[in-house]
Amino acid sequence: MLALGLGLFGQLPAATPPHSVPQTAPAIVQDLPAYEGQTVAAVEIAGRPGLDPVPLLAQLPQKAQQPFSRALVDQSIAVLKRQLASKNLQAVTLVVRPEPDGLRVQFVLEPALYVGVYEFPGALQYSYTRLLEAAHYVNQQPYSAHDIADAAEGVQSYLQQEGYFLAAVVPRLLLDEPHGLVNIRFEVTMGPRARFGSVQFRGATAAQSAHLQDVITSWLARLRRTAVLAGKPYSLHTLQNAAAYLQGDLNSDGYLGAQVKLAGAKYDRIANRADVTFAVDAGPAVQLTVEGAHLWPWTRHNLLPIYVESRVDPELVQEGQENLANYFASKGYFGAVVTATVTSTAPSGAQTRNSSSLSAASAAVPPPPPPVPATPPTSQTIAYSIAKGPRNDVEQIQFHGNQFFSREDLLPQVALSLEGVFSHGSFSQALLRTSVDNITSLYQASGYSSVQVTPVVTHPGGNLAVTFNIVEGPQDFVSTLQFEGNTLDPGILAPGGLMLGPGTPFAQDLINQDRAHLLAYYLSHGYLNATFRATAERAPGQTHLVAVIYQINEGPRVSTARVVTTGRERTQQRFVDLATSDLKPDTRLTATDMLTAESRLYEPGIFDWAEVSPRRPITTQDQADVVVKVHEARLNELTYGFGFDLINRGGSIPSGTVVLPGLPIVGLPSSFKTSQATFYGPSANLQYTRLNLLGKAETFSAGLFAGRLDQHGSLTYTDPDLLWSKFSGNLVVSAEHDSQNPIFTSKIGQIGYQLERPLNPDQTTNLFLRYSFSETALSRLLIPALVPTRDQHVRLSTLSASFVRDTRDNPLDAHRGLLESYELDLSAPAIGASADFGKFLTQTAYYKQIPDNIIWANSLRLGLTRAFGGSFVPLSQEFFSGGGSTLRGFPLDGAGPQNTIPACGNPADPTTCSLIRVPVGGNELLIVNSELRIPTPKVYKNLGIALFYDGGNVFSRIGFTNLHAGFSNTIGLGLRYQTAVGPIRIDLGHNLNALSGITSTQLFITLGQAF
Repeated sequence: MLALGLGLFGQLPAATPPHSVPQTAPAIVQDLPAYEGQTVAAVEIAGRPGLDPVPLLAQLPQKAQQPFSRALVDQSIAVLKRQLASKNLQAVTLVVRPEPDGLRVQFVLEPALYVGVYEFPGALQYSYTRLLEAAHYVNQQPYSAHDIADAAEGVQSYLQQEGYFLAAVVPRLLLDEPHGLVNIRFEVTMGPRARFGSVQFRGATAAQSAHLQDVITSWLARLRRTAVLAGKPYSLHTLQNAAAYLQGDLNSDGYLGAQVKLAGAKYDRIANRADVTFAVDAGPAVQLTVEGAHLWPWTRHNLLPIYVESRVDPELVQEGQENLANYFASKGYFGAVVTATVTSTAPSGAQTRNSSSLSAASAAVPPPPPPVPATPPTSQTIAYSIAKGPRNDVEQIQFHGNQFFSREDLLPQVALSLEGVFSHGSFSQALLRTSVDNITSLYQASGYSSVQVTPVVTHPGGNLAVTFNIVEGPQDFVSTLQFEGNTLDPGILAPGGLMLGPGTPFAQDLINQDRAHLLAYYLSHGYLNATFRATAERAPGQTHLVAVIYQINEGPRVSTARVVTTGRERTQQRFVDLATSDLKPDTRLTATDMLTAESRLYEPGIFDWAEVSPRRPITTQDQADVVVKVHEARLNELTYGFGFDLINRGGSIPSGTVVLPGLPIVGLPSSFKTSQATFYGPSANLQYTRLNLLGKAETFSAGLFAGRLDQHGSLTYTDPDLLWSKFSGNLVVSAEHDSQNPIFTSKIGQIGYQLERPLNPDQTTNLFLRYSFSETALSRLLIPALVPTRDQHVRLSTLSASFVRDTRDNPLDAHRGLLESYELDLSAPAIGASADFGKFLTQTAYYKQIPDNIIWANSLRLGLTRAFGGSFVPLSQEFFSGGGSTLRGFPLDGAGPQNTIPACGNPADPTTCSLIRVPVGGNELLIVNSELRIPTPKVYKNLGIALFYDGGNVFSRIGFTNLHAGFSNTIGLGLRYQTAVGPIRIDLGHNLNALSGITSTQLFITLGQAF
């Protein structure tokens, strides 16, 4: 039980969770008087599957449907001890659970069997976690016949909702008495799946019913998968979608408050049909208009909650009014006034009209909602009238009366924003209230409990000026801080110090932080039942000095007795032991170690459910069995598809480029055309995945695609614990024949095996060892000069080693950290290669945050490759550079040596030929990048600029003799716009010493930072 009160002074009250109370624990029993006199809904005897509880329950003085009495409970425990003295009864644990219909009183007979895992054979087509939810699974619950019956009923009800109306669920107990567990196997008999019968619409008129019947069986409904057709398999998901679709149809007909819900299904066992009934409440016809300003339809639907909620009431009308006012205020119309007029027509024909106005800039409190009509109207008109007024800017944000905090401290708390180059600023009453709350919370966190913040909005020259008048009041300080109940020294509990202490400001937020630190220490050191309470009292005669007492109930320090695994079938126990290696017998049991073990079990994906926890709730015991509960995911998955392809190969090249396997992109002139041919034929793809192949969390997958011009297949095998070592292994085999491109045909075969090992606990430093073999053959090459003859058929057999250290906080947009990588590759004829060479590539990138939240990013890349014994370096293994992530003064792969070659659409016709530049790569790569990433929130939120320098090039030979002559220098300016998936990047780079034939200024637009 963890408790923390919300009051600032006096005792902070504890929460009241269900009590698990051993009869020998008076320290916890004292909380039970809170239940005295409450109605008891049920009395149970739990923990012993083989025991018949009926005769015992009849003898217990505490009865169901009677008031709870501590005296009767004590007498009941005495009766159980007397009656079961010969049944190895060691103790009786009382568990009291408040439930909606009263208290549930449970007498747990110790030693008790606790529930392990649930199994659902016969219902494997449904998600295991969804079945657990239907069964109301609760962790650490003692065996209870009532709970198991309730679980079976829940699963049966769920299956019936899914259309299996004859489903039967019979629980079977699987006892594991040596470990104190009982697993439950729910034997499920599904029966036939029902089919849809007739559809009725309760509450709809005859005309509405006929219309809705047409809607629910229409072709559009079938395309949307919301059609309810007689004879089709029953589906709750389809019915739920159908109800939403019907409701949307009524909305589009002007019934904006219409409600359509599934009311039930009547099953005909003989016909195996389920007649479905929808409850329809169309409500009055509603006409909603927005006048005085233009709004796109999608914007109007987003701003007016009536559309989203499909409900018409005064509160939603008012909420739409506020949203419209705030929306136009965000566009700079701070004085915009939104008037909402609701006209209701009663059944008698009489009309009532209610109107209210709201201004985003002046109405601190929204007007009261219009009254609800006494009788439901037959129709309503809701008209929003908008008077935008002039467009202004947020000119000033000022603070008056602040002494403790400076303007620089307070400004980040303000949700408003000042005008900028592309913005009028942002202002609304909601933002103003948020700003006041933020400033108030900041002061209260520093001890100013009586601070008052009053905003004043003025309009100098038509623009807005916002002043926050602050009355700080006196600051509360801690006079004394005392600990009670702890056996550990506070210096051990909080080695970094506490937030509160004598002489520090007093604030509830600081108490919360101390609570989190203290309980984190206890939980990570085996005190799983530690609780924390804080009391605070003002010192007599000193109203701003507070005496604080931290009351700690440490509970027992728990160590692990045994680690027990249940639910495992195919998985080898050794894999589970490795994942839970931090949990060892006779060592302290911590919440951190249990959560870590759960995470490790989930990582390989072989379990769709895993849970690591003590077998029973921790009360007074100092040792506890830890139960590792797992459920294995489905082993096999097969997906397939068929199609028919119609391919026009040739003519104009749509992208204007050509990409050969392993080579950089080559641009083609717009006039380049090839002969054209049309190919057609069937295609098929097949993908098979097998999890947990040998019980070690290995994964095997095979994929195959076959089409007229493209055929490829692949095999992969991963082993996360190779030979039970710290290495993981990954094998990839693939082959492809591709003749889709009109310029070439390729045949590629690859085999690769990689070993990976983390070198530190947080896995920021990793070692990779690889062997790869590939053979590439190019034929039907329309532009022969693109690839030297020796590179048109290449075999690579490569041994590689890589070391990577990556401490960046975000690889897409790093603000701090370091990236270091080193890779060495060796390929030789002795191991099957057609070329003998070595290759080395390294990169170091460093990121540092400097004042004003500016990020200074730097990167250095160096690459070297060299042939041995008179051999050559294949073109695909040379270095290429240039583009948005390397040298931004060059086009993509436009740096380094280039050749000019003829490109002919028809080699027999010289008129189809033109000259193109192609990169030929080099043996040395040197790239230096430096960039300042500067946020500009005053200009526009989420917008930033970047000033960058890129230097370096690709050099044909290793050495520094031509370094000065070939070294390029690029300076540039970029824009960064932050999104949820990373920054959108626009970079404009200018090469100070560009080569002839290459434009010196380049523009790149992409996602993510350059490095």
